[in-house]
Amino acid sequence: MLAQRYRLFTRTGHALLSRPAGQPLRWNANAVCRNCQFTTQQSSPPTTTLGEASPTTRVRFAPSPTGYLHLGGLRTALYNSLLARQDGGKCILRIEDTDQTRYVPGATESLIRALDWAGVKFDEGPGIGGPHEPYQQSKRLELYKKHAETLVEHDHAYRCFCSPERLSLVRLEAQKSGRTASYDRKCSNLSKQDSQERAEKGESYVIRMKVPDGKTVVHDKVHGKVEFMNKEVDDSVLMKSDGFPTYHLANVVDDHLMGITHVIRGQEWLPSAPKHVILYNMFGWKEPSFAHVPLLLNPDKSKLSKRSGDVNVEDYRDKGYFPEAVVNFVALLGWHPGSTEEIFDLDGLTKAFSLDNIQQSNAVVLREKLDWINKMHLNRRAETKEGLLDMAAMVRPKIEADLGPLEKEHTDEYIGQVIDTLKERIKNVYDVPTLCGYYFKNPTYTSEESVAYLSKVGTDTLLKVLPKALSELKSKSSMPLEREEAKQILKATADEHKLKLPVVMNALRYTVSGVKVGAGVPETLSTLGRKRVVDRIERVLERCKA
Repeated sequence: MLAQRYRLFTRTGHALLSRPAGQPLRWNANAVCRNCQFTTQQSSPPTTTLGEASPTTRVRFAPSPTGYLHLGGLRTALYNSLLARQDGGKCILRIEDTDQTRYVPGATESLIRALDWAGVKFDEGPGIGGPHEPYQQSKRLELYKKHAETLVEHDHAYRCFCSPERLSLVRLEAQKSGRTASYDRKCSNLSKQDSQERAEKGESYVIRMKVPDGKTVVHDKVHGKVEFMNKEVDDSVLMKSDGFPTYHLANVVDDHLMGITHVIRGQEWLPSAPKHVILYNMFGWKEPSFAHVPLLLNPDKSKLSKRSGDVNVEDYRDKGYFPEAVVNFVALLGWHPGSTEEIFDLDGLTKAFSLDNIQQSNAVVLREKLDWINKMHLNRRAETKEGLLDMAAMVRPKIEADLGPLEKEHTDEYIGQVIDTLKERIKNVYDVPTLCGYYFKNPTYTSEESVAYLSKVGTDTLLKVLPKALSELKSKSSMPLEREEAKQILKATADEHKLKLPVVMNALRYTVSGVKVGAGVPETLSTLGRKRVVDRIERVLERCKA
């Protein structure tokens, strides 16, 4: 099979994955690649297909409350939810708040609001309940302490009394010698008696896992069989001196006790996977199925991060994107449906989703693609009256924020009609006040664009065209202005003055909008309504005669 090359980022640095011909994928922590790339091949199909969930499928989304929900977090939550929904499984929300130094007050509530906005629902979790409460790791500390002590008792872990200063020196020496920075296992040589006595005297310590000799194999549904040499796996801290567990211990313990069958998470966690497999083996537990999904990249192929701009779900919500469009967008970042279909609602994604179609290569986040997907969902919503009214209610606060208070006549029905008129011209409902404020406020005709447009249309043309159009409009003053009547008025005006139809249309477009670009002129006139169009014609005639 052809080898594929792609970029891999880890939390602690960069490392190389390689696969000798006919051999499993191997992780080499010391082989640092200058270009952050590694070589892999398509693995053989897994013995069990993860494309469909079973009735016993239990998955979890376990964010840390350190800020807003990232696009990558939403994608992970979505993939877990889709797998569970396919055949009656359960999706659990678990808050991993054991790193108190990074905890942000209010972040949990913010995460839950963003997930709810996106339509990602959970069966168990904070505020929902379930058989494994509490679902907040900071409230499960005794549980982790008990399991860490069990590992120490069975010689699978040990107390480490090294000071932060000594650990810094160890890291520095490793860096100087070109080795991967890892603990030198000094405290692993302490006798159990010495370790116990020092702990009883109150000496500060952490608990580290004792990585065995040999190698560890991670069976991953995306990357296939990945081998790690245990000598390159660090004796990571499991319990910190403050009594809080690290991610490695807490997530393994909770995943087992909560019956998690599939762990779907970002590719940046693949280097940690051997530690978790080792812990499962130490406890004598069956490990879940792993699927490490590709990273999200900026267009310049750098890793998507908070410094990249709009990476949080709330950013897209606040910019007027539809939740179903954002969900549709993130679903396609690293997954393909196996067909040419690209527009999905949540039900459609649930039916189409398969982890077998997760790609190994990283996914590039393109705003242009999101804009297109959002436009497709806008058109879908515009197919029904309810959809138009929902969009009207959504954009009303934005219109008032940008243009000021609306008049009583600017009902949701009217705003929905405006959106329906503009749907081929806009990608986002928030484009309405930005591009087409004239539907709600009279044009001032003083902008640079308006002045240039008037120069093109010509005052003489306005004085010639507008009186005839005004007369036609007033002849049926008691009737709504329909699109067909507007077309007839434009044609009658052109015929009377022996003008080309585009000349008349430009004159009316300038009069009612003050800008050159918009929906079709007959559609614009009909949406504005007879009274508004008459008022604006009379105002422009007065300006021309002044």
